[in-house]
Amino acid sequence: MNVKPNSFGLTHVGMRRSHNEDSIFLFDDIGLYIVADGMGGHAMGEVASALAVQTISEELFSSNQSNSNFSLVKAVKQANSRIYQYSRERLESVGESGTLMAGMGTTVVALFINKETVSIAHVGDSRVYRMRDSKFEVLTTDHSLVSLAAQNRGIPPIPIRTGFKNVITRALGIEPDVEVDIREDKIIPNDLFLLCSDGLTNMVTDQRIEEILNSGISLQTAGETLINEANRNGGKDNISCILVRC
Repeated sequence: MNVKPNSFGLTHVGMRRSHNEDSIFLFDDIGLYIVADGMGGHAMGEVASALAVQTISEELFSSNQSNSNFSLVKAVKQANSRIYQYSRERLESVGESGTLMAGMGTTVVALFINKETVSIAHVGDSRVYRMRDSKFEVLTTDHSLVSLAAQNRGIPPIPIRTGFKNVITRALGIEPDVEVDIREDKIIPNDLFLLCSDGLTNMVTDQRIEEILNSGISLQTAGETLINEANRNGGKDNISCILVRC
């Protein structure tokens, strides 16, 4: 039996930024969904996120998909190499002014549905959530200083958490190679997945996200409601979400 997903995706610049550095990709026919949150000055973040989405989708289209986890990790690593090489080439071509592009990179979450299983690849602090039989849970762990401190030493004081809230410990394009978190789960009918950038999760609580996803509204209405809530709460960053129902 092959799972038949349907989806809705939306990205928004938010209320504070002048341009959108997020990129999303959704294609029900092959069951591939990607959210990438770019970072870097002079629009380099949007280049990095676009390269991530383009490379991962191209690699998955061309793979035989016999091993979903292997194919997805390979695709994400290829995206990392491509972004890293692009950044290095640009630095060489523009000389000292290229230092403005130091730190060019992107987070990524990619969800790939193959028959009755879902594979999730993850680098950075964008997230994947799942709603299953009214149970809501996050399936990824943020690669951030805050998350690392919480895991290793307990949750640090509020001022520390605030000061380092947006510092991530892993991203595509920063180093020649990158460690990719990967997980695979069986799908249960009516599983609902949410992929999103931190522009959503920093503005809308998990409790409120759960309420919206559990309210019985359509995927499109739920996605638009999430974006609108993030903007009403300040919209300090670009906001992206993809909802996938199996």
